[in-house]
Amino acid sequence: MLDNEKFITIHTNPIDLFKIWFELAIKSETNNPNAMTLSSISDQYKPNSRIVLLKYFDNKGFIFYTNSNSKKGKDIAFNSFVSLNFYWKTQKKQIRIEGEAEIINSKDANEYFNSRPRESQIGALASNQSAVLSDRSLLIKKTDEIRKKYENTEIPRPNYWNGYLVKPNLIEFWQEMQNRLHDRVEYKKIENKWVSNRLFP
Repeated sequence: MLDNEKFITIHTNPIDLFKIWFELAIKSETNNPNAMTLSSISDQYKPNSRIVLLKYFDNKGFIFYTNSNSKKGKDIAFNSFVSLNFYWKTQKKQIRIEGEAEIINSKDANEYFNSRPRESQIGALASNQSAVLSDRSLLIKKTDEIRKKYENTEIPRPNYWNGYLVKPNLIEFWQEMQNRLHDRVEYKKIENKWVSNRLFP
């Protein structure tokens, strides 16, 4: 081990460690330190992965927002177990999360939707997310129509646009080390308590 290498410090609560790593990423990552890969399983039992943005986290879990009629929304309706993955190249760190996703309450979803830029709100209403788009001009036209419709009024959150809370049952922290002898710490929730172990690289 080199002098500047540090092993992962094990915390009782992995969310405390996540917060430390996330704050480091905010300081060092140029774009979207809150970007995470969301993996789900379709009704054909095929895995699907895409990047979404983490909007909030606490001891209950990790929240992102999306159209529930989208591919990922339909996947989660079929199988609520998902995985998340963060990779911060500047920090040489990775976090892998497994858990179950559930739709958050309407009050919190409304509050976040109302905080979004107006054009993003319009986009949420205009996009039939994941459906086939024969001509992009149709999307532009629909966007213009919605912009005009709500020109002088508040834009309501559509009932299909929701927040999802991923409640973790496994969180793994990965730190790049010399000679590929990476440091890995895994937390598993057992009987509502976190149990940690170091893993071979």
